[in-house]
Amino acid sequence: MNQLFPLNFSGQDLRHHDFQGQDLTGANFSGSDLRGCNFQDAILIGTNFRGAIIGQSRSKIWTLIIRCAGAAIAVTLASAFASLIAGEMAGVAALIGTGAVAVAITNTKSEIIAAVLAGVAAVIGSRGIVYFFTGNQVKGLLLFLGSGVTLGLAVILFFQVVFELEKLSQTSFENADLTNAIFDK
Repeated sequence: MNQLFPLNFSGQDLRHHDFQGQDLTGANFSGSDLRGCNFQDAILIGTNFRGAIIGQSRSKIWTLIIRCAGAAIAVTLASAFASLIAGEMAGVAALIGTGAVAVAITNTKSEIIAAVLAGVAAVIGSRGIVYFFTGNQVKGLLLFLGSGVTLGLAVILFFQVVFELEKLSQTSFENADLTNAIFDK
């Protein structure tokens, strides 16, 4: 134990704190909200977790899902609008620009790829609609089908991101020393 007196975290909202590798011998976490905390490789000998809330924190999951969805919607709308109004090259330019914004917003590669794929689907689909209504039905249908496949890939990636976030939001005690730790209730 590195501290003279055990640490007292009782009754605190500690969601998403990172205690990885710390020596928390004899610490008191009773009644605390520990959802999403990382205790990986921590020393928790004799630590009191009575009445603590442990598990998943939905707030972190939903925040990240909303960020991902926001990026996808921004890319999709900007690309589709530019493609319909100013043509294919403007749609590609909008896709690149809003993709850059998505990179800044999300910080997760799968999220970015899902958002960009949604934008690509919008560009392809909007051009398909234009071709269909201007007399080239075959090219229009092919582009629209390609758009559907691309959008399907974006949806698959989006749900992959959701599942990854579910794993990250759980309280983790992996490789922690829980000798004589108290987990009543």
